[in-house]
Amino acid sequence: MLKTIRHAALIAGAALIATTAQAQVRDLDGEQSDVRVFQGRVAGEAAVFTLTLPADTGLQVDAIATGDLDPVLRVKDASGELLAENDDFGDELNSRVMIGASDRSRRLTIEVDSFDADWAEEGESYGGTFDLRLATSDYVDVGTRAVSYGARETGTLMGGEHLFTIRGKAGESVEVALIATDDSLDPYLELRDPAGESVASDDDGGGDLNSLLRHTFTQDGTYTIVATGFGESTGAYRLRVREQREVPAQLPLQVIGIDDEATGVLAGGWDEAGDATLTPSYIDYQLSEEAKATIRSGNGELSIRMSGGGESDPDFGDTIDPYIELGFDTPLGFAVVESDDDGAGDLDALLPVDLGLLAAEPGLLDKLRIRAQGYGGSDGEYTLVVTPGMAERVEQPWDDAEAAVEAAAEAIEDAAGD
Repeated sequence: MLKTIRHAALIAGAALIATTAQAQVRDLDGEQSDVRVFQGRVAGEAAVFTLTLPADTGLQVDAIATGDLDPVLRVKDASGELLAENDDFGDELNSRVMIGASDRSRRLTIEVDSFDADWAEEGESYGGTFDLRLATSDYVDVGTRAVSYGARETGTLMGGEHLFTIRGKAGESVEVALIATDDSLDPYLELRDPAGESVASDDDGGGDLNSLLRHTFTQDGTYTIVATGFGESTGAYRLRVREQREVPAQLPLQVIGIDDEATGVLAGGWDEAGDATLTPSYIDYQLSEEAKATIRSGNGELSIRMSGGGESDPDFGDTIDPYIELGFDTPLGFAVVESDDDGAGDLDALLPVDLGLLAAEPGLLDKLRIRAQGYGGSDGEYTLVVTPGMAERVEQPWDDAEAAVEAAAEAIEDAAGD
């Protein structure tokens, strides 16, 4: 998660570089510095440092270029196992890794190399100067905290788990968000039932690297919310439990009529945090019998509008970009005929359509479906309405581009015909 694509390319050569016999190793336990900043140079091979990390202590390591160097950081334990690796997680091209606290002291090896090392030809020089900055922090056992709906907690993960308990009742739903408040943490959430079994988890469902977990309790009892950092990541966080809210039952297929207003809540289409019993990623609507009768009588011009609803709370998603698809239910699945994203202006969707063409096709009208969802995996509350008449869509920049392409194609055809 925290490794960039570049990291994967460097791993294969890490062991060979780390064991270079000519590398000079500096023991930082024997050097004094009030600010724990050490100067170093990469000159054709990795610069290697060793130090002892005391028990119950976390460590942040920064390699900051003081020249043209693009530094790469690797931290290993006494056995040579790679604990963390980073290329550009710090500012600009600088590198940063975070090592969580342990209940025992550890001997660590820090390697600073150049990103160019992996591609350097034999005999080709590379490297540059850098500052190695070390910052330690004491691990504090915060214990288990009891939370309830609407809770807001903060803390700093330095390895291990932070635990929160919440009372749950069968049928109630809970939404938990874990948000990183600095750049070093990749939050990870887990929910355990009263027996201690994991029943839900999430990594990046809250957007960016943040976590968002939704779950409907299946039994009464005390559940445990587990906050950790993904991989070896550490750092400060904000944990929120959303105020309890009643989410109406949302069947995957519902009925809507002309001038009806439907509301619902959608989870992100790519969000594993979504609990299907609470928030589906889309909802399909079929026309009511009255609406179909109106269309068969010759009044087939309709406008379908979808807009965001409710108060926005980015910690819990609620940033839906409404997206409508119109199509048919077939034995092979949903077949899309038309769609719209921002036709009503801002982020709202508008799809004007003349269904009079289907007036003589009762079977097709029965299979017609309106699909409400969030564009690009967005989620939140929405409102869907169907009104008589064909409202005018707001022109989008890509409409002009499509028109230009069509005009060019027609001009080419005309020229060919001449």
